[in-house]
Amino acid sequence: MFSWISHNLIAFFGSVVTLIGVIAGLIRSSKSDANAATKERNNLEKFILKTVRDDNEDLRKRYDDLSAKYEEMGKDYDDFKNYHDKIVKKLQEQVDLKEEENKNLRQKNAALKKENAAYRARYGKLEE
Repeated sequence: MFSWISHNLIAFFGSVVTLIGVIAGLIRSSKSDANAATKERNNLEKFILKTVRDDNEDLRKRYDDLSAKYEEMGKDYDDFKNYHDKIVKKLQEQVDLKEEENKNLRQKNAALKKENAAYRARYGKLEE
C-alpha cells in the first residue's frame, strides 16, 4: 500500500511539477513574445523617425535650393526690368528726337515748297 501511495504521490508531484513547468514556460514565452514585440515596435518607430527625418531634411534642402533660385530669379528679373526700362527710355528719347527732327524737316519742307511756289509764280516753271 505504501508503494501505491508513494507511487501516486510521485505521479501527483510529477504532474504538479510538470504543470508548474508548463505555466512557467507559458509565462516566459509570453514575456519573451512581449519583449520581442516591444523591440520590433521600437525598431519600427526608429526606422519611421529616421525616414521622416531624412525626408524632412531632403525636403528642407530642396526648399532652400528652390528658395535661393527663386530669389536669384527675382534679382535677375529686377536687373532685366531695369535694363529693359533703360532701353525703352533710350529708344523713346531717340523716337522723340526723330519726331522733332521730322517735325523740323516738315516745317523746312513746307517753307521750301512755299519758296518754290513763290519762285514759280514769279519766274514760271523750269523747262527740263
